[in-house]
Amino acid sequence: MSQLNLIFDFDGVIGDTWDSVVVANVKNNNLSGPEEAISGMNKYFSSRPDHAKDTTLSNEVLKERELSTIEFGKILLNEGFDLFNDFVHEIEKISTPNKAIVSRGSIVYIEPALAKTNISPTHILSYENHHSKEEKIEQVCKDWGVKVSEVYYFTDTLSDIYELQNFIAKDKLIGVTWGFCTKEQLLEELSPDHILDTAKDFDKLFYPKQKP
Repeated sequence: MSQLNLIFDFDGVIGDTWDSVVVANVKNNNLSGPEEAISGMNKYFSSRPDHAKDTTLSNEVLKERELSTIEFGKILLNEGFDLFNDFVHEIEKISTPNKAIVSRGSIVYIEPALAKTNISPTHILSYENHHSKEEKIEQVCKDWGVKVSEVYYFTDTLSDIYELQNFIAKDKLIGVTWGFCTKEQLLEELSPDHILDTAKDFDKLFYPKQKP
């Protein structure tokens, strides 16, 4: 097998941040409570983001979003969260130097969390680096010296799928079911073969058992 090029979302894929994200949404956006936060999160993570590569948002709005994301990240860091350690261990076991994190979250909480693992990503690109995941993935590919068609991207949300489904190769855009969107939601856009139900499915994706 040729060298694997693996890029991961953070929240809901590596970081078990749902509960802390709910709290951060309430505090950072002055919401009435968890119910309002969850309603907004469900809508956000199942819709195409308005800050993708083709965004029509002004630079001023994008800067405001960046500052808000940093404050949001500080709340998450303070709240704390666990990692999906079974999946982290599977990533650590895969023998390839080309592992990266591309997230819409803030480096404020992502970098300290990854420092607790042995994933050793070559890149940790957050909202502070760019508002577009396409732009960040292109930067990783350039630095690795590979084509975008050669990289896998792992996500837990429809919002990522809508942003990347015409960018990442169809057979390399992979969903995970332990994050922010349900398996039923992911099946709206991904085939069952491109969805991981458990951490153990990660290894099977690359090294399927041979038929007798």
